[in-house]
Amino acid sequence: MIKFFRKIRYGLMEKNKTKKYLKYAIGEIVLVVIGILIALQINLNQQTNSNQKKVHKYLSFLIEDLDKDRLSILECIEFDSIKSQNLNNYIHSGKLILSKEALKYAALTGNFKVHNSTFSSLKSNNILELIKDVELQKIISEYYSYTEFVTRMENHNLNTQYANFTNKLISNKRLVQFYHSENDSIKLSNEEDSIFYGYFTHLRNISIVEVERYNNLLEYNEKLSELLNKEIE
Repeated sequence: MIKFFRKIRYGLMEKNKTKKYLKYAIGEIVLVVIGILIALQINLNQQTNSNQKKVHKYLSFLIEDLDKDRLSILECIEFDSIKSQNLNNYIHSGKLILSKEALKYAALTGNFKVHNSTFSSLKSNNILELIKDVELQKIISEYYSYTEFVTRMENHNLNTQYANFTNKLISNKRLVQFYHSENDSIKLSNEEDSIFYGYFTHLRNISIVEVERYNNLLEYNEKLSELLNKEIE
């Protein structure tokens, strides 16, 4: 097409028809500009399609990570629920009898494991900003911020409350022997009962708060999973 315009333009120049020459010259320029714009638009569309395929792939991986998180959350909820119940049994028994089950759960804590490798890749490769839904971007970031908070609180409790209790337990040789024995329960002295009643009440309260925290995280998880599945449909 451009060769066609050029041939006409040369012919007009030879015939000294300036006005017609200018019209054809302008037409040739317009045609070139239109061609460039079309090429740019095609390239932009291809880039957009490529980006969306990339986003779709990452969101699929993110859903898989959320599924793994959900299993870990449910395990933590179950563990802390059983733990608080066992501690409650001792607290409300009114007896100086400590069960090994209560002692075992008092010395252990839940361990939520977040699977955030895909989210880290989303951020480091600037994929997060390619998600068209800005609200979805926000919810994804909020979820992983909350997982960091949950993990941070777990570590705090582990390094303070549970460490204090474990040290107290280890310092009592009689209880250490009981813990490793085949007996299911042990009778405590009044002094031991007073100490364990305080510790168990405190640890029970921590477990109740942790269950609430895990349930909040579970809601975040399920909401985000639902939104991501809709996004990639």
